[in-house]
Amino acid sequence: MLALIHFFIELCLLRRNPQDLPASTMLLGLVLAAAVAGGLLLSVTAGASLLAGLAQTLLDLALMLGILHLALKALNKQARYMQTATALVGADVVIGLVALLPVSLAQPMAVGAEPGTDVLLAGLMFLALVGWSVLVVGHILRHAFNLSLAQGVVIAIAFDVFSFVVISALTQGAA
Repeated sequence: MLALIHFFIELCLLRRNPQDLPASTMLLGLVLAAAVAGGLLLSVTAGASLLAGLAQTLLDLALMLGILHLALKALNKQARYMQTATALVGADVVIGLVALLPVSLAQPMAVGAEPGTDVLLAGLMFLALVGWSVLVVGHILRHAFNLSLAQGVVIAIAFDVFSFVVISALTQGAA
């Protein structure tokens, strides 16, 4: 288990590649379970309800895995799905757990109050995490689709924007 955790940390540091993972449905199931638990923890820490957190997490995973499946199938690279999906979900878990720190620092403020140093620090940390996440996803996509890192990053940014818009529209009012 420690070897797996170490692998995903190394993947997030761009030292490992998704094709280094075994193509295992059991491993994908394990990281999916960790992603749901981590997504719920992150959502609740951010102040969302349990139901809203579950909905957002499941929608995000479904969108990511569905679009990945369609893209790999369209390019006749379906054999890469299991490893790429596992890498994307596992990396998301690692970055999500790191995101607990800035999310917990960003406490709600009173109306009209100036943000404190901790909120500004949380914002900067979260912005850095978004950049890191985009870079990691770009790294994974470059290996899955034989792209440059820049192309992978552009696709990661486009997906993040698309995912945010879709999930916001579908879960509006579920908080």
